[in-house]
This record gives sequence, structure tokens and C-alpha cells, in this order.
Amino acid sequence: MAVLVFAIAVVVAVVQAGGGDAPDATLPPAPAAQPASETQPVAQPPAVAQATPQQPQVAPPAAQPEQAAVGSVEIIEQEEPSDPLLGFTMPIAGACVTTFDGHLPAALRAYRNNGIHEGLDFYSGAACIAIDASTPVLAAKAGTVIRADRAYVDVTPDDWARFEAAGFAGEAILDELRGRQVWIDHGAGIVTRYAHLSAIAAQVFEGVRVEAGAVIGFVGESGQRESYAAPGSDLHLHFEIRVGEGWLGQGLEPHAGRALYLRAFGLGE
Repeated sequence: MAVLVFAIAVVVAVVQAGGGDAPDATLPPAPAAQPASETQPVAQPPAVAQATPQQPQVAPPAAQPEQAAVGSVEIIEQEEPSDPLLGFTMPIAGACVTTFDGHLPAALRAYRNNGIHEGLDFYSGAACIAIDASTPVLAAKAGTVIRADRAYVDVTPDDWARFEAAGFAGEAILDELRGRQVWIDHGAGIVTRYAHLSAIAAQVFEGVRVEAGAVIGFVGESGQRESYAAPGSDLHLHFEIRVGEGWLGQGLEPHAGRALYLRAFGLGE
């Protein structure tokens, strides 16, 4: 009996010793139990280190659009000067601005009751080139045509007698003396006038937009006595830059007005 009790005690002791691992089953799984593939990301720091040298490569493209934007603004400023009295081109290709006082703005017109010439004349020779009735007249700047005298009727001896009787005074008579005309509005209160034309270009009508250098008509002598008394003897272009209700060079001496036209055309002496 004593032997049996002893044997039972030994068995109980062995069972308790073998069951000592049972409380450990409630712990999280040991790292050793994880698959080898799950440990690889931890063992690859070079993959993170490789991203560091690539970061500077992203910065230059971000800076390039900013540089391009600055450059485009500079070009726009050059093409569109803020001063509306700049950026004109010659209304006759190859011509120069005359130095003859009588052809300049503010020149005295004694036969008009001491009237004043309000623009710039381009005569053959005085404007540095040969000019005749076939010489094209060009838009001096982009703008919208606001007048095109397509139905113009030439002056007659009776008209001229009427002008003389009135002393060539009054805006209505001055407008008749300018003959066949085209006017172009350039915005900002600036209008150019092209007078004494022999003809107007086929595509030019009121409301049409024209670009600088577009042919708008041809040199003539309409509105002048010579148009019927001595045809072909007074061919020229009368050109004006109007500023609001006035004209470029108004109130100045002729050569001071000439300097303003040279500036408008981007020329200097």
C-alpha cells in the first residue's frame, strides 16, 4: 500500500513538472515563430537610403516653370509698351520723317486765315523715297477702322470757290480739304488719320480690325485744288496722330512736333 501511494505521488509530481509550460501559452507568439519573409523589410534599410539621393532630382523641374513665367512677362512688356504713343510704324514703307517745316505738325497755313497744319506730310523726295499714286498707305499701328470714305466725291471748282469765300475756316471745310480718308482707332484715345487718298483698299471698311503694316489705301491728292486743276502735281499722304480732342505736336514748334513723331516711330537722331 505504501508502495502504491509512493507511486501515485511520483506520477503527480511528474505531471506537474510537465505542465509547467501551460501558463506560457497566453503570451504573444515569439519572433522565432514568424515567417522569414516578414523579417526581410526590416533588414532592407538601403531601400530607404536610396530615396534620399533622388530628392534633389525633383527640385529643378519645380523651379523651371517659375523662370519661364518671368521670361514671358518680359516679352509681353516689350511687345506692348505702356505708352500708347509708342510702337507706331511708318505709314509709307521706307519713308523718313521730313525735315521741311511746311510738312510738319504746327506749320503755319497762312491761306487758312493763319490756320495750323495738324499732321505730318509725306511728299516724294522730302520723305526720302519716291512717292506716286501707286504708293500703298499702311496702317501705322493695329486698330479698328472707324472711318473709310468709300463713297467720297472729289471736290469741284465750285467747292473750292466756297472754301475761299469762307477763308478755309471751320472744321467742316478742313475735313473736306483732307479729301478721301481712313481713320483707325488704336484705343486709349489715340486715332490715326490718313488723308488725300486716291483709293481705299478693298478690304477696308468701318468696323474692320487691321494690323500694323496692312495696306489701307493709296497716296493721292483728293481734297486739293490740284485734283482737278493739275492732276498728279500734289500727290502726298497727310498723316495725323490724334490724341483725344487734340493732335500730336499741338502747341509746339514744328521741329518739336517732329521729335514726337520720331519717338512714336521708334526713331532717333
